[in-house]
Amino acid sequence: MQKHAVVTGGVGFIGSHLVDALIRRNWKVAIIDDLSTGVKANVHPRARLFVADIRTPKAARLIETLKPDAVFHLAAQVSVPVSLEQPVRDADVNLLGAVRLMEAASDAGVKRFVLASSAAVFPTIPSRIPTDETEPVGPQSPYGIAKYADERYGLFFRTVRRLPFVALRFANVYGPRQSQRGEAGVVAVFAKRMLAGDAVAVNGTGKQTRDFVYVGDVVSALIAVANRPKAEGPYHVGTGVETSIADLYHRMATAAGYAMKKQKGPADMNAPLRSALDSRKIRKELGWKPTVGLDEGIRKTVSWFKQNA
Repeated sequence: MQKHAVVTGGVGFIGSHLVDALIRRNWKVAIIDDLSTGVKANVHPRARLFVADIRTPKAARLIETLKPDAVFHLAAQVSVPVSLEQPVRDADVNLLGAVRLMEAASDAGVKRFVLASSAAVFPTIPSRIPTDETEPVGPQSPYGIAKYADERYGLFFRTVRRLPFVALRFANVYGPRQSQRGEAGVVAVFAKRMLAGDAVAVNGTGKQTRDFVYVGDVVSALIAVANRPKAEGPYHVGTGVETSIADLYHRMATAAGYAMKKQKGPADMNAPLRSALDSRKIRKELGWKPTVGLDEGIRKTVSWFKQNA
């Protein structure tokens, strides 16, 4: 029997790749997206697009009417800086929007609800790097606070309402179709500016590290948990490898054929100094592991930006 999925934020960066992958696997897919940030050209021709804000009764009614096998919740306010400036808006979208969808999914008898969470649930400097799922949480931004609250609400819906909920905590996702917003937006910023021949700034010392995971690997993790409804998580989705922003700059300059000297930008005092996720739990329980190395992923990303400038 053909499976049916709803992907919120399915017109966006990660969501559109997930929609494509599900359709390749013969899933029937409906997208809920308000088109506030996504690109409509990303919509797969075989997917059904419903334009709706996740905070509205319309989105909840769609889930209750469609009664999908799985809901992949990727729609979000994705910018940490925006959450610092507009915490009420961030909570309205990232917390209340998610809870409304969980309630609708529970009422509709959805067999799997997958939440896109984040490494931002951890402190600026975790006690262990790479960081595994036993690390105490300590979000430092409204964005991270909302994501962790979503996880806790998901646990409530799983234990009390019997909704098969699971959270995936993403590292810094990058790849084709990426925008300059979000936690790995630096890749898109560097790619666009380098290919345009513009000056590129590395903020702070450039020694700050991130765990860059390719979007195709993230999609395979999302599908892996969808196919295992009893897996409870949370699961970390990353490479476990720290890459400094200065190193990322040099790798991307090589891929883009960029020869200009890098500029220095102001340090972001609210950003983590180091970050990498230990994904051994999802590897052991679900057999998932990243398959695209950073240099290969950068080449694919730069190539896409060249073709879609």
